[in-house]
Amino acid sequence: MSYSYKKLLQERLKYVILKVGDIIVDNVGGHIGILTNRTRHIDMVEDDVFVWRVKWINNVVKELYDVSPASTILEEENLKLSIIAGTYDWHSITGETFEL
Repeated sequence: MSYSYKKLLQERLKYVILKVGDIIVDNVGGHIGILTNRTRHIDMVEDDVFVWRVKWINNVVKELYDVSPASTILEEENLKLSIIAGTYDWHSITGETFEL
């Protein structure tokens, strides 16, 4: 990854500030989730890792995707990167959203 691309990603990550009650929409599976809890975990490599518990609710297109997403716990940095990449749409309870 080039330095300028990495710097651009780091700059965009600053604008995604997740909060309890935020809604995420899985653009791949059509599922909708609510962030319910943020927990700090100690990781041997990263030191501090934060994870979010997600309460998945009925999906948008139930007849096409009849199963819930596999994970109810998402690592925060991966979730933020997924929002930036467009895999998830993010709707904050305070009105923020991320668009390129």
